[in-house]
Amino acid sequence: MRISHVLILLVLLGVAFVSCKQDAASAAAEVKKEQEDALKALDKSFAELKASSTEVVDFRILKDALPEKLQGMDRVSHNGQKTGIAGLNISTADAEYREGDRTISITLLDSGGFGAALAGLAEWSQLEMDKETDQGYERTTMIDGKRAYEKFDRTAKTGEIAMIAADRFLVNVKGTSITEEDLRAAVSKIQLKG
Repeated sequence: MRISHVLILLVLLGVAFVSCKQDAASAAAEVKKEQEDALKALDKSFAELKASSTEVVDFRILKDALPEKLQGMDRVSHNGQKTGIAGLNISTADAEYREGDRTISITLLDSGGFGAALAGLAEWSQLEMDKETDQGYERTTMIDGKRAYEKFDRTAKTGEIAMIAADRFLVNVKGTSITEEDLRAAVSKIQLKG
């Protein structure tokens, strides 16, 4: 009788394991879908702001796009400014998030459609790069249809994602003591409202 109880217990544990694995896969797929939807909404927001003017977006709008909390971390700094010289204006906003040794910093920059300035600030946008080591990777890629640069060191748990949106906005996300997923999720949490 004891063998049949053990056998039943093993079958039940196997069913529970498969069920948990399916639930985890389902949850991961749902999170990925939410991030993709958020990135599409962000892309639409960038496109609407681009269409509205060739003037730089007020840095206060960029600041408002940066959430108070991010990946369980509180925002510890929040800045913005507009600078210009010889008719070239740039509007920027940045925020830093921290919890213990985990940090993520985000910078949003609007070049007002002045592509040469953007290309100078994002020199990676002119490169094709794909490098991988045992510790991590560095590459240019596309994220939701936007040109992007990704770098991640799995040993140090540090990384960066930079991307260009609507041919005028530069989004730069850097993190320490974080995961690759944290970086991607941080980009999807930006909420621009024009």
